[in-house]
Amino acid sequence: MSEDYGFELLKDEKVDVSVRPHPLSFLRYYIADAYLILVAIALNWFYKYIKSNPAILGFINMFFNLIPGKIEAENLLLLIVFWIVLILSGLIIGVLWISKMPLLYMILIGAAGTLLELYVLPPYNLPWIPMVKIWLLIFASLIGFILIEAYRRGHRYFLTNYRIVTIKKFFRKEMREIMYDKISDIYIDQGILGRIFNFGTIIPVSESGFGLGEDAALASVGAAVPVKKGFLGIGFGGKKGVNRPRAATYFSLYGVPNPRKIRGIIGERQLETKEAPILRRIEQLLKEKREEDSFQENEQEQ
Repeated sequence: MSEDYGFELLKDEKVDVSVRPHPLSFLRYYIADAYLILVAIALNWFYKYIKSNPAILGFINMFFNLIPGKIEAENLLLLIVFWIVLILSGLIIGVLWISKMPLLYMILIGAAGTLLELYVLPPYNLPWIPMVKIWLLIFASLIGFILIEAYRRGHRYFLTNYRIVTIKKFFRKEMREIMYDKISDIYIDQGILGRIFNFGTIIPVSESGFGLGEDAALASVGAAVPVKKGFLGIGFGGKKGVNRPRAATYFSLYGVPNPRKIRGIIGERQLETKEAPILRRIEQLLKEKREEDSFQENEQEQ
């Protein structure tokens, strides 16, 4: 019984290699997740330090007593710092990753912690309620480790004798395939860890440019003067961009072990694909030659 690869094999197609991303290729996600635990530890220390310092506690009470509300001053300060740290962390990580998901993730954690502290748990009048958002950070981090590993294992890459198939199964399934004769370029990226532990990302760039992203720089200048009913202005702008290989984890061979070997297999299949039409043409010519010789022999016998 053949293995269920998650896609249908073509006629005479066979799988040469099946790989998943190296665990260390998702290291940045694990680091970001561990960062939440460090944030939780820092906030816990900050809260205990405030509670144990009468001078600081008195100043905070004096300042926050001006703000109407039933929440205690030190708890309110912790909540504000909690939100500031989460928002700044989400923004910084999002800029580094070029993604809005870290900020969304931080906002969801902050909203859940605030909801529990201010609306769900207050009727029970428990002394540890202000700490619930800190525990939630640790819980979110532990769940994050599980989700990251599930996300990594959901990626699977197949090299067959006809094509490259990349599949991601997480909350939904996404798949890309590209025939070897449609690949115009191969890009390999290995960072420091990739060179040490022998893994890297391979991006097959198609003839249409799929697999490329644009790095652009924008500049503009303008001027305006006031008129009777508003302003009158003029502006100029320009843009300069360069295409670089860039693709999502499921549209590239992301973090695959032994990328040189994988690249070698792709190169061999590309060469076979280019040679195939020539070989078929030679085979056709030889067939025509045999038929012509056979026809001439029959005429001579007659």
